[in-house]
Amino acid sequence: MKPDPGRNEYGNPNAGYPAEELYVGRYNRALKLAAGALTDPSLILIASARHGLVPLRRPLHPYNVTIGDDRAVSARTLAHDAADHGLDDADVLFLGDQEYAALLRPIVPHLFTPLLSDDCGQYELVGGDDALREAWWSEAALLRSDHGDTF
Repeated sequence: MKPDPGRNEYGNPNAGYPAEELYVGRYNRALKLAAGALTDPSLILIASARHGLVPLRRPLHPYNVTIGDDRAVSARTLAHDAADHGLDDADVLFLGDQEYAALLRPIVPHLFTPLLSDDCGQYELVGGDDALREAWWSEAALLRSDHGDTF
């Protein structure tokens, strides 16, 4: 875990680290590489147990919170974040574990979860497989038609 970024000369907390720098294990690196192969980095959001849905570059302080903890993000906060990011009317490919998918599914109508796994190898394959990426986006778009929505 990164050290706390401390305070500036005026005693105010420093901004923190870009969110993408806080999630550095092999699993998180594999998720980030797969997400980067699927879409533009500016569209990637991290599902944080402490902060909700955050862009890669958003400054955060290190934390140690997991889903289910008292300080974990609430479903209401996630719903607000999803609306702020336009996810209530977007095709969304979710890469991550089942706990987060279960929280997001009721608030993101077009959430496609191609892999609910902690197998890094599966995510690492995504970057080099154009057909797989295209198939995932096609399946995500089908969710829209399954809900009776039109483009």
